[in-house]
Amino acid sequence: MQMTSKENLIIIKVRELETELKECGLWLKFPPSWTDHFDEVKDYDKIDFVQWLQFIFIPNYLHQNGKEMHLSRISIVPQAIKYFENDVQKGKLLQILIEIDSIV
Repeated sequence: MQMTSKENLIIIKVRELETELKECGLWLKFPPSWTDHFDEVKDYDKIDFVQWLQFIFIPNYLHQNGKEMHLSRISIVPQAIKYFENDVQKGKLLQILIEIDSIV
């Protein structure tokens, strides 16, 4: 199955997101314990946003093997703004998330 330009663009942006998380020192070597029982999580507000990006969002996009992700229209940016608030050091990270939101 050949990927569309939209799918290629999403993969490129998600890889940029992964790189930026690493450059910002936000990338974890090991998954937190909540990932073992993510299906059972009741209060998603208690999950660290950056950990969610690393262990849920990014793998879901990168491991689709070219299949289009079928997500309900979600917006990541409002949650990112809430999480990062006024941390201007995360400007590039926020910009990548804005670009991903605009593609999805």
